[in-house]
Amino acid sequence: MERIINRPFLQVCSRCYRDFLRSLGSTSICPTVVNTIAKQSKSNTNYPWSSNSSSIGIVAKRNLNLTDRSVSLPGNYLPFVRNFATDQDQSGEKSIPNPLPPRKSKSKDPHERTPVTWKTLILVGGVAGLLVLGMRYVKSEKEEARRKAQNKKIGKAKLGGEWTLTNHHGKVQSSWDFHGQWILIYFGFTNCPDICPEEIEKIVSVIQKTDADPDLPKIQPILITVDPDRDTPEALKEYCSEFSPRLLGFSGTREQIDAATRAYRVYYSAGPKDEDNDYIVDHSIISYLVNPEGQFVEYFGQNKKVEEIYGSTKLHILSYLKKKKSAK
Repeated sequence: MERIINRPFLQVCSRCYRDFLRSLGSTSICPTVVNTIAKQSKSNTNYPWSSNSSSIGIVAKRNLNLTDRSVSLPGNYLPFVRNFATDQDQSGEKSIPNPLPPRKSKSKDPHERTPVTWKTLILVGGVAGLLVLGMRYVKSEKEEARRKAQNKKIGKAKLGGEWTLTNHHGKVQSSWDFHGQWILIYFGFTNCPDICPEEIEKIVSVIQKTDADPDLPKIQPILITVDPDRDTPEALKEYCSEFSPRLLGFSGTREQIDAATRAYRVYYSAGPKDEDNDYIVDHSIISYLVNPEGQFVEYFGQNKKVEEIYGSTKLHILSYLKKKKSAK
């Protein structure tokens, strides 16, 4: 659709108007221009149509031949043409002023700066990363606080305590003599047919692993009998030597054994005697890990395997060493 040009004396499309101006003096012109001029010339008398006007270009009155028909302008009128002196271009030709503002080009300047830059992206990414780290830190702090509150509410099992017994070398020792080192205690007896040997072998295997680990200190394995009537120091010495020279056996009076078992909540009960005066002692099958301060740390039941006991023991020892180091 061609742009429409409004003039007080002419209203035609821009293309026709341009053709009209350029065809003055020629033998052909757009019929739309001719018809419009003829129509407006009859109804308007205020336009300077005479050739004497200083603003009228010299236009010869002539018959205009068209391609399809011949149309003549009225005899009393000549087309008015402004002499746009200020509208000449560099070639000297008359140009027609554009009554509408120029359209803005939709093409983007490749050098035009956009609000999104690498610096903006890096800044946004950095802020987002800081927010994520902050959220994780707050979450970890809440989890730690919740765990501490839960541990404080539940508390530790009241296991462990002081005891005084005689080792299989005939020397009297107490729990205080083992302060400063880790110990792993098992309660059993030498006449146990199968369970005690299995558990003691498990303890010895754990000790072998900890001894081979350069990050861990030495752990002292201890066997405390629940059958003091038959397990003398001599009997314990022979029994312990079958498993490991590192294993240390303890016995004592019935009262001393009762004090030690009560400290660790160990159940034991001697069964009925047979014709040979033999009997079986029913007891708890649990091993106890004690830290260098004589405090109970962890217990391991019969269902625990060597690797599990070793892993848990190592974890407790390293955590203990870390706390001691940070406290200095």
